[in-house]
Amino acid sequence: MAVSDLEDAIAFFVDLGLTVVGRDTISGEWADTAVGFDGNHAKIALLQTPGGQDFVELFEYIFPMAVETDPTLPNAIGMHRVAFSVECLEAALDAAAKHDCYPLRGIATYEDQYRLTYVRGPSGILVMLAQSLK
Repeated sequence: MAVSDLEDAIAFFVDLGLTVVGRDTISGEWADTAVGFDGNHAKIALLQTPGGQDFVELFEYIFPMAVETDPTLPNAIGMHRVAFSVECLEAALDAAAKHDCYPLRGIATYEDQYRLTYVRGPSGILVMLAQSLK
């Protein structure tokens, strides 16, 4: 996920329980080929989810310059959101609130199986937080 401020994004996701497992600055022919930009240069961080099975990769572009866009809507086509299962929705929302990130509308209950909500995280990323009721 491309972000405008890598440190802000790292702090947000760490507060949600992820762990930073790697940081680097990337550039060179391999990065140009992988990403599809000539002269690609970015600061990156790799964060691991609790349990260690999944990862989130964050990029802050140095070149080409990052492009600011309007925040995407939940029904926009494309990759613009991430979802996390949380043990306690209130604790996750408290962590998000420390970064001025609040539910888009409120907390919903899905078929007595999940309590869930979306927050708009750093750089406008939609983050779904879901607590199992089982």
